[in-house]
Amino acid sequence: MIRTKEWAESHGINTQDVLPPIENYDEPYKRTAKEVAVRTVNLHAVAAAGHGVNPEPIIEWLKNQNVWDQVSPREQTFLLSSKPRRLSEEDRIGARWLQEAQWALLWSIQKVESIGLPTKTCDTTRLVDEIMPGLGDEIQPFVSSAKLRPAPILRAEDERVYRLHCEAQQAYQQDKMPEDLVYGVLFQRYYAFEWLRSGDDWDDVRTNT
Repeated sequence: MIRTKEWAESHGINTQDVLPPIENYDEPYKRTAKEVAVRTVNLHAVAAAGHGVNPEPIIEWLKNQNVWDQVSPREQTFLLSSKPRRLSEEDRIGARWLQEAQWALLWSIQKVESIGLPTKTCDTTRLVDEIMPGLGDEIQPFVSSAKLRPAPILRAEDERVYRLHCEAQQAYQQDKMPEDLVYGVLFQRYYAFEWLRSGDDWDDVRTNT
């Protein structure tokens, strides 16, 4: 089976960890650094509940930090439904995968140096222990320190993720997926960049490549 690096290169996709910016690209992305930072906090909260953390203090924390109204309707339903443990294991696994969208968004606000190819899951230890505010901590220092990368740099990674996703869908149909490609990682990155660029509400992001 082909590996992701060789497969991507065969389709003319750049496989460097850090991509060169798109020249002469100056169209701004829809989101502000603050919006992205708050979104990563909310994704962090939902993923934590997916990992089995008691959702009640998570909800209280989000409300105390004045970001509960920016938790999407679907995410609110998940957190509120987690109280009596009515959620299926499939729901919980889906929530845990959100860390990969979170990681891509953290890259976009310069909290992560690079994301590279989608061949491994994110560094959850670093995510929890070094990057994100802890449960109960003030989120303002984290939010205020976020800086959105320039549009030409965002666009370079955005285009790569989009092209990888398109090629992966075709490869899946032909039973030729690279053996080390983690599709869940790729899909979550694709979702994150679509949200970043489109201006759609989180629950309404369209994923039809």
